[in-house]
Parts: sequence; C-alpha cells; structure tokens
Amino acid sequence: MRSLSSVVFSLHTFVVVVWAQSGIIIRDYFVHKNVTRVVGFSCGDTESDFLTIKLLNAVGITAMIKPAGFQLNVLRYLETDRTLGVFLDIRCPDQNISGIYDEGLDHRLFDYSYNWLILGANLSDSVRSLNDSGFSVVTDFVITVPEEEPNYVLYDVYNHFKVRGGALNITRLGTWSEMKGLEVFLTEPKIIRRRNFQGIRTKVIGIVLNRPKNEVSLLEYLERDKLEIMDNWPKFGFTILSHVASIYNFSMEAIEIDHWEKNDSLGPVMGALKRNVADLAYYPSILTHERYGHGRVILQQWPTRTCFMFRTIPAEKMKTWVILKPFALDTWCSILALVVIIIFVLSFILKLEHASDYSYSVSALVAIAALCQQGFPSLSEQSASRMALIQITVFGLLVYNYYNAAIVSARLNEPLHKMNDSLYSLAHSKIKLGAEPNVFFNFLLRNARPDVQYFKRYWNDLPDAGKFISIEDGVQRMKKGGFAFHADPDDIYPSIDLEFDKQMICQLTEVHLLQPSELGLWSNLRSHLHEISKIAMIRISTSGIRRREVRRRQARKPYCPTEEIFVSSVTIYEVAPMLILLLFGMALALFVFGIENLMFRFMHSQRKKDVLPLKRDKPLPKGKAPAKKRVSLAQPKKNALSKNAPTTKR
Repeated sequence: MRSLSSVVFSLHTFVVVVWAQSGIIIRDYFVHKNVTRVVGFSCGDTESDFLTIKLLNAVGITAMIKPAGFQLNVLRYLETDRTLGVFLDIRCPDQNISGIYDEGLDHRLFDYSYNWLILGANLSDSVRSLNDSGFSVVTDFVITVPEEEPNYVLYDVYNHFKVRGGALNITRLGTWSEMKGLEVFLTEPKIIRRRNFQGIRTKVIGIVLNRPKNEVSLLEYLERDKLEIMDNWPKFGFTILSHVASIYNFSMEAIEIDHWEKNDSLGPVMGALKRNVADLAYYPSILTHERYGHGRVILQQWPTRTCFMFRTIPAEKMKTWVILKPFALDTWCSILALVVIIIFVLSFILKLEHASDYSYSVSALVAIAALCQQGFPSLSEQSASRMALIQITVFGLLVYNYYNAAIVSARLNEPLHKMNDSLYSLAHSKIKLGAEPNVFFNFLLRNARPDVQYFKRYWNDLPDAGKFISIEDGVQRMKKGGFAFHADPDDIYPSIDLEFDKQMICQLTEVHLLQPSELGLWSNLRSHLHEISKIAMIRISTSGIRRREVRRRQARKPYCPTEEIFVSSVTIYEVAPMLILLLFGMALALFVFGIENLMFRFMHSQRKKDVLPLKRDKPLPKGKAPAKKRVSLAQPKKNALSKNAPTTKR
C-alpha cells in the first residue's frame, strides 16, 4: 500500500514538473516572439493553466486559456488586428484539434498576424494531425516535442502552397532546456529563408484583347518586346509578376480573358479572383471599394489615365475687340488726345494763314488721313501749315507702323485658349464625341464623381451609331477638327505622332475621364503569394526596375516645339471685325448721303416756292400794277465778287 502511494505521488510529481516546464517553454517562446497577448487551448488542468497565466503576466503578456473539450468559437477568441500568440496542447485526448485547424483555415488564422506554438508528445503524431492547406510562406507555426528529458526541440513548419503542389517543410528551429533555456538556430527572417518556392506552378489571369490567336502563344505575346502599342497594361503586369516569380523561384501559368460582359460592374478579373480561378492578376485594375470584397490589392504599380482628345483650332469664334487689342487703353487715350490737339492747332494755323478752308472738319479729315496713311489736300502754301502737316504725317506713320507691328505680333504670340480639363466644359461645348471600343469604358462611367455622372447622362443621350470607332478612324476625325475621341494615351499617342504635324500636336487638348492615377496588381482573398509579392514589388520599385518597365511600355507623348512659331492663314473669324467696321462705315455713309440728299431736295423745293413765275400772256389789272422804283446799279468790288459769289462746277 505504501509502495502504491509512492508511485502515485511520483507520477503526480512528474506531471506537475512536465506542466511547469510547458508553462516556462510557452513563456520563453512568446517573449522571444515579442508578443503582448496570448490565447491558449490547454488540456484543462486548472493548476497548470493558472501557473502558465502567472508566468506570462510576470513578463507583461496578457493571457487567456480555454480548456479542451468545449465547443469553442475559435474566431471569437483569435480575431485580432495586431500580432497574437496562440498555443495549442495536443497531448490531451479530448482536445478538438481538427476543429481548431479547420476554423483557422476558414478564417485565415495562419497568416502573419498569428504566432502558433503546438505542444506535442512526438513529431510524427503532431504532423499527422495537421491540416496545412492554409499554410503559406508567412505562416509562423512551431511544434515543440520532448527529445531527451528535460530537453525539448522546436520545429518550424510551413508549406509554400499546398493547393498548387507545395510540400510540407519541417525545419529544426531551436531547443529548450532547463539549463540554457530557449536557443533559436534560425535567426534569418522567415521570408528570406523560405524564399525558394521550388518551381511551384501558380496561376495568373488578365485581360488580353489584341493577341493574334493563330500566330503567337499567350506567353510569347506577353513577353516579347516588339514595337506594339496595344495591350500595354497586361504586358506590364506580366513583366512585373515575372520578376516576382524569378525572386521566389515559382512559375506562372497565364490565363487569358478577351471579353467583358456589359452588366459586369466589377470586371471578369475580379470575378475570377473571387472564385479562386487564379492566384494573381497581371492586369492592372482600378481600386474601388466594391472590388475589395473580391480580391486584395498587392501594390499600385501602373500609372495611367484616359481622356478625350481633340484639337483646339484658333479663332473659331469672332473676337470683337481684336481691332483695339494692339494698344492699351492709356495708349488709345493718348492718341485720341493728340488727335484733338492736332485738329485745334491745325485749324488755328490755317485760320491765321487765311486758308480757303480752315474748319475743324477739314483738320479732322487731315489727321485721320495721316493716321491711315492716306493722301490729304494742300490747304496752304505757308511754312507753318506745311511744318504742321509734316509733323502730322510723321505722327501718323509712327502710329500706323506700331499698330501693324503690334497686331502681327499679337497674332503670332497669342496662346491657344484650350478648354479646361473638365467634363462639364466638354459636355457644354457640344463637340462631336467618340470613343475607342475599350472593355473598361463603361466601368469608368460608373465613377461616382458628380462630373462623371453628369457626362454619363450626356453620353447616354447621344445616338449609338458612331459612338465607338477604331483608333485609326478617331485620329483622322480629330485631324479634321471638331471631334473629341476617348482613348488610352498609350494606345493613341503613336498614331497621333505619325498623322499630326507639329502645329496640330501643339493644338492637342485633353479632358480626362480617368484622372491620372496608379492601378494596382491584385491577388485573390486567400492567396499564399500576397505578402511575398508585396515585398518583391517594393524591391522592384526601389531598384528602378518598375520605372524602367513603365518607360518601356508607356507611349511617348507627341512633342510640341513651344519655341517655334506657326504661321497660318487668317481665318474669316479674325477678319470679321474689320469687315463689320467697313460695312458699318459704308452704311453710315449711305445714311448721311440719304440725309443730305433729302435736305437738298427739301431746300430746293422751298426756294422754288419763294420765286413767283412771270407770265407775259396774262397782264396784271390796271389798278394792281406795281409802282415803279428807281434802281441804281453800282459796280461791285473786285474781291467781294470773287469771295462771296457761289461757283458751280460742271
């Protein structure tokens, strides 16, 4: 009886020692991982659980332990937004191991946010109970088993990608002993030491529209470096993912999509990622809130924009004040003041010289004729008037030349008044519109921005015939003017560079539908490649490879030589103000002529009424005969006759 009691006591002591060692291992490991919160699933020994919590709290780690055998909502305890330590004791027979693993797989509990520590009896049984379908290169999963009492061995367990043929990798991580405590041999970051994917074949998907199906394979089409201007987006994305694959030693199987259903609001790539058809997308896509439920953005990589392009042709509207534009307001006021002074001074000089006509109207006519470089009469032969006329001529010549030089310079240097980069302005301009038949055009019109929605209503009201045309036809219609064409600049710039001359290129105006932004490369929601792809893309960007690929795939914007001056014919819109002024002068002259003619006729008729006609055949009555008056004739003065007598030229 005494011997049986001693055996029971020894077993109890052994169990207590084992549980105490387990608590110390848990403490040392999570201190090494630098976590502040721990959730544990134990075998239900209250004394051991209390000891473990006490050890963790002593080093500043908050802990919560749930015993085995209970129906647990694992996500309730393990959901976190920062790093969480989790330990699981699988040495007890009633532990729900498979249930915990399955929920961890469903809720992605084996990613970088969780540090798992498994307490097992031996390595083979511990590995046999695993469900590593959710393991990835970022999984932090360690199994500790006793080796030689009281020593323990820790194994690092991960799987690159089980769904794509990856194998379970078990690596000796370190040891624990009472004398030395925890010793870790693998000190490199886990991404670096696990970077060799050993050629696992992954699936990538994208939209490719212009591949000649019978001439070249998809892989060759995406990789070849020819002077092609189409499908730049998928080619760039595939090149970036190829660099990622070369860094981590995995291969890619490319999947091609060549259509976009009209009612598909998110795009076929997002649908494929949600269905786990592919692991990564090599087609850069726009970031929207709706798409976050279908995939995960790895990193924004491809800078792009789309816009309506058209030519801004100068002088499409009549410029009413173009006649007054060469001189500033103060210059015009100064010229007008000088003209008034000239009129008064010239009239005064002519009056002093007893000229035949020294009225203000004649002086004004002389001043205007000098300004317009027209001839004027010589009103006097005296020196003063001739000097005045010479001064007026020089003044008119200078003003005339300055005016001509200013109006020519203003026309040559006048900047193009291009339309604002606004869809409101484009819709109000009533210009004819067209678009490249792109798969994402209708998706761009779904943008919630007010200007896009306003333009969408205007676009939908247009007749369907002629809305979507090829790039070649669009460039030709842009060349004629009065037509705005929507396209990806990378697709249309080469055609514009070939078809447009320098002046047309400088007249090119762009109104953006998709504002300049960076499109992202995506992975599916459960992708095992998401984190490593992000790390690799950051390295690709910082090393300059991304910048090189962008320059390689993006089309060069047609160059506009701003230092050159382009001479073009004067249009009717520019001449219209002068013609209107001429017509106004002609109409005014006709009006004055009509008034003078009417006044002349009226005065002539009044003069006839005042003169009584003499009728010889009807003598006056005898009593009514007029009395005779004595009339004396005087010889008129010589100068008076020549000065006052009216003369008529025939």
